[in-house]
Amino acid sequence: MKPFVSLCMIVKDEEKVLQRCLDSVYGIVDEIIIVDTGSTDSTKQIALKYTNKLYDFEWTNSFAEARNFAQQQATGEWILVLDADEYVERANLQAMIDVLKQTDESVEAYDVVIYNFMGVYGERILQHRHTRIYRNCPHLRYDRAIHEQLQRVNGEYVQAKQGILTVYHTGYMHQAVVEKKKHDRNAPLIEREIQAGESVAFDYFNLGNEYLSKGEIEKALESFVKAYQEKKDIRLSWVSYCLVQIILCLKYLKRFEDALRVITDAETLYSETADFPFLRGEIYYLQHRYDDAAKQLEYLLENKSKYPYTIKTFEYVEYDPHMLLGHIYRHKGNLQKAMYHYSSALSFNRKSYEALYHVLQLLARAHHQEEMIQFIEDKQLANDELAISLILRIASVLHLEKVIQWYALKLSDETARRGFQIKVNILQKNYERALQQILKSSVSNLQTYIRTGSLDSYDLLVTAFKTNQLDVVRLLLHLVSEQKEKEFLLFMMNEYKEASEPMFYLLLLERTIQLKEYELFEQFFALSDKFPASVHIQIGHLLHRYEFMDVALQLYRSVENMSAWDAESFVNVIEALTVKNETIEAVQYGLLAISFGHRDFRLYKYVIELMNICGISEERKKVVQQAKRIYPDSEWLKEKEK
Repeated sequence: MKPFVSLCMIVKDEEKVLQRCLDSVYGIVDEIIIVDTGSTDSTKQIALKYTNKLYDFEWTNSFAEARNFAQQQATGEWILVLDADEYVERANLQAMIDVLKQTDESVEAYDVVIYNFMGVYGERILQHRHTRIYRNCPHLRYDRAIHEQLQRVNGEYVQAKQGILTVYHTGYMHQAVVEKKKHDRNAPLIEREIQAGESVAFDYFNLGNEYLSKGEIEKALESFVKAYQEKKDIRLSWVSYCLVQIILCLKYLKRFEDALRVITDAETLYSETADFPFLRGEIYYLQHRYDDAAKQLEYLLENKSKYPYTIKTFEYVEYDPHMLLGHIYRHKGNLQKAMYHYSSALSFNRKSYEALYHVLQLLARAHHQEEMIQFIEDKQLANDELAISLILRIASVLHLEKVIQWYALKLSDETARRGFQIKVNILQKNYERALQQILKSSVSNLQTYIRTGSLDSYDLLVTAFKTNQLDVVRLLLHLVSEQKEKEFLLFMMNEYKEASEPMFYLLLLERTIQLKEYELFEQFFALSDKFPASVHIQIGHLLHRYEFMDVALQLYRSVENMSAWDAESFVNVIEALTVKNETIEAVQYGLLAISFGHRDFRLYKYVIELMNICGISEERKKVVQQAKRIYPDSEWLKEKEK
């Protein structure tokens, strides 16, 4: 009997993930075709456990040629295409096959939804559609060396229907990208396709994605804009995604007004898509327009039914709005609402490091650590090794020693447990004991401590200075790879005369504050003159963030050249003066900042609110009008205009 569905795969060195993929389809598809392009690991041996239709294919730098070779070996009526780092839910696949059995003969192919797990732990999920199921017909073939597309032999691209199958993809998680070196492989193939000139718009879109993933934002934006300008049809599935990417590039470049203009245009084209309402709220948040952002995001959450579609990620519907609202309400001082939104985000994505961090951080302000452990247990947040590791990382950052002690015992890795024990000794100020444990550790052990998040360079630096054993710092020289960080360590040991990158210095100062080692802070602060003058502004920001407002205020005022102040400096000074009820002086600083050309929305908001308190009505109206010229779409300003 002729097979109904043939799975076609091309693989190379996929021993870590291939079994998971094949387990998800085995016994449901009728035929498995695996084409190997040069594996040197155990990929072939794994494949042979599931099929005897394993073929070698010499790699030609063309994914399309490899896909077409696999199709030539298939005998099923339909072909399902998966990569080794993908998998499906078995019941979902069976339901899709049932749909295929009822499909009209006019339908040639189906798109699937692909969920791409991103980040270190798969804590972010991005989605896209792709044609992965098609009829095994001679006139259907793949085209293009990379990001291959299914098309007819006459050159027409296939118009696929939307299927019900969901494919899960882990190949974009951080470790997988590093190991596979995908960027090094992909970019040259895309450049070759652009030179061929057959599908220029789509090629520029893919090139933009490569640049974006490498952090080359200007190049990415240029490529995405070219892609959008060259598009042949706005209905192509990648076009809406390209618009989202353009907005994200503008966001990263802090071109917020340009981003808002693109969002406004996009909303007219995709009025039922959640991406653009969310991104508008996010841009408002990044502009520090917290009231406008809250209104936008709360509207999105309250009207989810109006936005049944998403382009980049379904997390734009709930997870991301809740996270931003958590930040907004924490900034406003409404910790109850902040906790509600952070908890809602965590319920939506239990793998989220960010959501769990903020939930535990807020709990730590009002609850004993025993109560926090009970919360974690009640919510079943520590139900596997990965979840426990995540909790321990967060507890280490937040310096929750009892939480660390409780969950470190549950780790199976003895070296990792030892690292968290050292961290607890540091938190309890048992520096001599911590030092002895560090000295007994091998370089490999220290690398494990850092990798698992129990210790970092700044823990070791503090321990070294508290015990007057600076030779411990030499251990760090074997652990850090960045030259600037090595120079900073040598500087701290008085073996390097010039101060290095201020970032490392600021992180060390922050660690002394976190550990409440204020004498050590003073000792390190004495080194600040070795760094550029701007570091005093950054230290002021640090002190203000940890609510040492008076000390920060003095430090800001010590920088006499006020043109060196950034907008954050003025905002922090205004907040500190407001707490001290020095309202008139706070208004003066706000007006001075505006006269210097700072356009931070918070400056206008504080001045407008403080002028209202002081009864300065005419000048207040002028400030409102000035702010409206910069932020014409602000609902908050419109209210203040009344």
